Amino acid sequence: MNDDERSFREAADRLSIDVRPNPMHKARLRRQMLAAFEQAAEPLPGAADRSGPRRIPLLRRPLVRLAAAAVILVGAFGTWRVLGPGGPATVSQICQATRKMPWLHAVATEYADDDVRTQQHWVDFSDKQTYVLRGDGTVLNWDYGADGKKFTYSPRVRAVAVSDLSGPGMFGTPSAHNLVDAFEVLAGDGAVRQWDEQHEGESVRSYEVEKARPGISLGGKDVAGLRMKVMVDPETRRIVAAEIEHQAATGVTLLREEWVISYPQSGPESLYDLGVPRSARVVDLRRGGQYIGTPGNEPMPVPTPEDSGSSRLVPLMIDLPRAVFVGTPQNHRVPRLAKPRSGPRPPFLAPPGTMNVALGKPVTCSDADPVMGRLEMITDGDKEAADGSFVELGPGLQHVTIDLKRRYEIFAVVVWHYHQQPRVYFDVVVQVSDDPRFRTRVRTAFNNDIDDSASFGRGSDLHYTETNEGRLIHTKGVGGRYVRLFSNGNTSDDLNHYIEVEVYGRPVQ
Repeated sequence: MNDDERSFREAADRLSIDVRPNPMHKARLRRQMLAAFEQAAEPLPGAADRSGPRRIPLLRRPLVRLAAAAVILVGAFGTWRVLGPGGPATVSQICQATRKMPWLHAVATEYADDDVRTQQHWVDFSDKQTYVLRGDGTVLNWDYGADGKKFTYSPRVRAVAVSDLSGPGMFGTPSAHNLVDAFEVLAGDGAVRQWDEQHEGESVRSYEVEKARPGISLGGKDVAGLRMKVMVDPETRRIVAAEIEHQAATGVTLLREEWVISYPQSGPESLYDLGVPRSARVVDLRRGGQYIGTPGNEPMPVPTPEDSGSSRLVPLMIDLPRAVFVGTPQNHRVPRLAKPRSGPRPPFLAPPGTMNVALGKPVTCSDADPVMGRLEMITDGDKEAADGSFVELGPGLQHVTIDLKRRYEIFAVVVWHYHQQPRVYFDVVVQVSDDPRFRTRVRTAFNNDIDDSASFGRGSDLHYTETNEGRLIHTKGVGGRYVRLFSNGNTSDDLNHYIEVEVYGRPVQ
């Protein structure tokens, strides 16, 4: 054993490492190791000259030289090991580590002018499938395996178009049908800038690349350049977040995207798991089917005359209570708060025959003893902001569940929590299922839980201020019998309130 190794082991012995699983172990271990390094950097006995004690340069000490060439990793069970120098991960190593995961799930928030949109991505790397659910209900599925085809569901015409995987891929990159592929292509033929930084309180390694992307347009404006930054966990070498900017020739940012990435164990088995009705028409454009262009330049099938009746949508008639605010509206200072609308809510379009199927249906809740009100008031049709007309549940995360008594194709859920004053309710999650326990085949239609405190994953939906319009949640025709709504206090107190919940659907044939 040489002197360097002996010195390092003596320093490690002074750490008193606790190997029990403990979430604070990692931070404590780092502090202890730094303290040991500081002790090792103290002047050696007798190391002095005429000017007083002489401090040996830190990186010339044997122990610190060895420590500077090592990385200390803390595992899930509190164990540790020392790895030799390897430097930051390369782009190839990042993509390889990310593709080893069974699924990638991303919530992408787009900012363009004053418009904010969200969409979700699921990537199955082993089966070469990418699914995208847009905020307007459009569903995309890229099957980029051997056959190479694309499925596009349009909620406007309630049909699925099948097309070839021709033309540029994601962000205009050739043969890239997910974020990882696009990053690899963009970084493959240009300089990549790297640096360490903090992202949401965690240390990450950032990689940034800029490319000219002529020939691409957004909203009728030409895109001249693309800047992509991905943030990587230095331990797992997987991508955890990304930022993309689409820029005009003048340098103005036309569209900015923020991606938050996680790695679940499973994902959708098909586009029908993302709200596409199984009754939707399928048009194969590869066999001469007609299509029309859309704002996203996606191929959409043209409804045939015999299908026009089934594809027809009509405005949903939603009776609103009187607008009554008590007191002065508050400045809530809530993160990710939707901007107030300047006018009335636009009409919501739904198939003919859609109606409120929750009226008079039974309601159960997580609070065994509600503070105020009776649960049947939540579906009694009374939406007015009057004293005594609401149900009050206890503090913390609470939920109410409506049993629709049969399976429906559900197009919208409208909830009025409390609109006597402009409150904001937290961790609002709306789910639909055929299982009364909500353990299997649960579809989440709305989630504004920004920190995963409700344990359903971080939501991509915005907080909103309560008004007499209630909150209309587009459920995209998902099928189910039970509707469950969560909340976790509000800006006025820690309690949870419900005036009325309406579920708009029609029986599943």
